[in-house]
Amino acid sequence: MGFVLALVGCSAESELTRLDPALTAEGLRQGKVAVLGVVKLEEPDQVRPPLIATLEAVWSAERPDVPMMTADSVKQVLGAERDRKLLLGYEYQGELDAPALSELADSLRGLARYVIVARVDKDKSRNSTRGISTSDTTSSAHVLYAMGVTGRDAVVTVKLYDLTRRAVVVSGRFEGTSENEHPMISPMYSGTIGGGSTGGTVTTPPVPPEERNYPELPELAMALQGPFRNFARMLPGSPVPAAAPPPAGRR
Repeated sequence: MGFVLALVGCSAESELTRLDPALTAEGLRQGKVAVLGVVKLEEPDQVRPPLIATLEAVWSAERPDVPMMTADSVKQVLGAERDRKLLLGYEYQGELDAPALSELADSLRGLARYVIVARVDKDKSRNSTRGISTSDTTSSAHVLYAMGVTGRDAVVTVKLYDLTRRAVVVSGRFEGTSENEHPMISPMYSGTIGGGSTGGTVTTPPVPPEERNYPELPELAMALQGPFRNFARMLPGSPVPAAAPPPAGRR
């Protein structure tokens, strides 16, 4: 039986905790947006590049009307050490404080008015099986198959800062998920013993997890595609609205 690998990525729930009514689509387009980066709480810097690349790719696809300054360009302007310091501070504080905003405002003046930064607050993996799909009837031992699933669930906070006002104007918390799946031997085997009127069916104990052949864990970046897409669609001027209107409030 051939195995087929399927990859699914989507966003689960979204909560917009702040949306400044003074923010406009025209303001975004004229002001331009700079990507400072995407960090993961208590993880090394090496995890950041694919997460940043995902944010930039989603933004370019969803908001081509708003010019974007990439994280690499921001890093070149700031310098590697200042860029690292700002991202490290955001990783542990979850916000850009007044000195950080002043530094960014001075460095990016004339280049970008707005800054996007995100932090992955939770990242969990899971394994599960879905209903039996087929059975092997070519032998006396019937091996049952189910769909094996390896999932990744993440929670990410995304913020948009206005460097002119030196304040956060949009903040949202998003749940994202991604799954890899393929057929695998079911946790239970069903087999026949004997034959004729004396034959019978026996079910063996569950298969140990290490023998269930779950697919590989999806990349974290895949679980963040949906959240980043929803964030872009929640901003003024988006050609495609967010999936559902989230509650808004002040933080």
